[in-house]
Amino acid sequence: MAERGYPLWLRIVQIVVGIIVLILAAYVIVYPHLAIGLLRLLLGIALIILGIALIVRGAAVKATSTGGRIVELILGIIILVLGVAAIVYVGFGTAALITLFAVGLLLFAIGRISFSGYAVGAGLPPWLRGASLALGIIALIIAIAVIVFPGLAVALLTLLVAVALLLLGIELIVSGAVG
Repeated sequence: MAERGYPLWLRIVQIVVGIIVLILAAYVIVYPHLAIGLLRLLLGIALIILGIALIVRGAAVKATSTGGRIVELILGIIILVLGVAAIVYVGFGTAALITLFAVGLLLFAIGRISFSGYAVGAGLPPWLRGASLALGIIALIIAIAVIVFPGLAVALLTLLVAVALLLLGIELIVSGAVG
């Protein structure tokens, strides 16, 4: 009879990888600086890739105006330098990470709060508007707290990485067990 789902060896690999990811989640909780270091490295790599893409586009794409190409080249160089600095200089990379986290939370809060006002016109139920408003206010409070207390941002980012790894590990183990 043909086997349904994944083969046994793949399921075992999923379970083993899930256990490894759970161990990594525990490791991130015990050593939070590793999670911040990983996020800082990923931010630096992303900025370097974006900078290179802008430089290449500014140098190669002839459809853009000369002024636009110059702006892309300058912006690409600035972003490339910021990416390298985020990797090389720990303090700068961590500060950039915290700033992006705080700005992201602030924008999310503004979006949730404005959605609760928009939802009135869209005819959405009051409980959904209330939940959106409450979520926006909570995110706004956390964003302000993160701006005032950068250590809180480090703790929250570490917690987010740990929870993401924990959920991924559980999902891999369950997926491997169920097949």
